[in-house]
Amino acid sequence: MLVWLIGCYAAAQALWAAVVETARLGDRRADRVRGFALGPRDAARCAVLLHGFADTPEAWRREAAALAARGWRVIVPALSHRATERTWLCVAGAWVRRARRRHARVELWGHSMGGAVALAAAAEARPDALVLWAPFVEPWLGRRRVAALHAAHRLCLLWPRTFTFFPAAREGRGPEPTAYRVGRVIPVRTFAAMLRMGDRARQAAREGPPCPVTVLLSRRDTVVDNAATLRALPGARVRWAADARSGHALTNAADWRENLAAVLQ
Repeated sequence: MLVWLIGCYAAAQALWAAVVETARLGDRRADRVRGFALGPRDAARCAVLLHGFADTPEAWRREAAALAARGWRVIVPALSHRATERTWLCVAGAWVRRARRRHARVELWGHSMGGAVALAAAAEARPDALVLWAPFVEPWLGRRRVAALHAAHRLCLLWPRTFTFFPAAREGRGPEPTAYRVGRVIPVRTFAAMLRMGDRARQAAREGPPCPVTVLLSRRDTVVDNAATLRALPGARVRWAADARSGHALTNAADWRENLAAVLQ
């Protein structure tokens, strides 16, 4: 029964992506989307924004444009859906070091898994500040339960890819909505890397971040455990999403402007 249900879900997602989402968004594959940069090249402040698991740089489009309008240089690299945690860390570190050559102050921002990457990369990259939006420090269900679900999923499917169970497209809510394609079927090893990334983030938190940390959380997050995040980062400056209904998708939330203002205070 479980295999049948998974098969029906996969078929429905494939049909939806092939017919509806391709017509709306084109057939660009999410794992081939490249990053982007906005704002003046000679800005004093620069922010490197890291997106979440199986997401794309487009998740940060509205926030990046708002920061650029404030005079920031904003760099949003892509974290490949086919990489390992080491690759993600190298990407984050390389962009912070590159930004350091041009800008007096460089901050590393991350949402969800991107927050875990930012936290784990900070010791080597040495940003001036960390800004973490719902960072993936501990899964809401707990590390062991998520790993068990992943193992069961892998055993049922018996192939080298796994479903993310995300919709084929993400829609930004509120003013200036955006729609873009996201990853839905990714290598199993990438899913496992995401879980290990959480382990690395917790280890980095125990060792102590090398710079001030601001954390933005949602009171109705069903992906990450807020209590675990607060325990891991007791010295962080904590902000809460203006609208609890935003859930985990803070970068796509209707209240994204209020969230951005909160972390910039």
